[in-house]
Amino acid sequence: MTRFLYSVALTALALFGTACRQKVPVEAVEAKDDYGYTEKYERRKENFARQGLYERFNETGQRVEEAYYENDTLNGLRILYSDKGDTQVVETYRMGHFEGPFRSYYESGKLNVEGQYEADVMFGSWKAFYPTGELKEVVTFADNEENGPFVEYWPNGNLKAEGTYRHGDNEHGLLKLYDESGALSRTMNCDNGVCHTIWKAEGAAEDRTAVDQ
Repeated sequence: MTRFLYSVALTALALFGTACRQKVPVEAVEAKDDYGYTEKYERRKENFARQGLYERFNETGQRVEEAYYENDTLNGLRILYSDKGDTQVVETYRMGHFEGPFRSYYESGKLNVEGQYEADVMFGSWKAFYPTGELKEVVTFADNEENGPFVEYWPNGNLKAEGTYRHGDNEHGLLKLYDESGALSRTMNCDNGVCHTIWKAEGAAEDRTAVDQ
């Protein structure tokens, strides 16, 4: 269902692009690349630049990539598929730059990571999921690095950790760790990734590494 919706969106974008470029003469191309994959697309007659929907198929005829181009530049959705046809990565471009939603998937088809780009930069809340589908963590990004609040969850949905990252995955400030039941087990004071326990529950793991195992 997810792949279908993305394909519909991509087709709509291609149709919109086609309507906007009716005066641009194009020609259809079908050729094999250096890896034996078949490429199908249209290109401008004036400069041979790819224009509109681009598709790539493996040797068995399974589509492994679809994207939309404007004058040989990625513009819109780009979707990568496995050789079995399952969605692997969904990217969004604006004239060659990452701009908009990003998603990657496990081989099972379940969502792995999702987030947002702006001018080639990761920003805002990015989410990661366990292979079984449960939410694993929510991390705030700025300037392509973890910068800001984060929350981690156990596979059962209970809170696992919460704190703040600074200039990458360096905990900074107060860090709280929880056991699998969701009970607070430890609080730590962190300075650029170096953390010291300021309180722990009886029987709590010795450090965060132990908690993450």
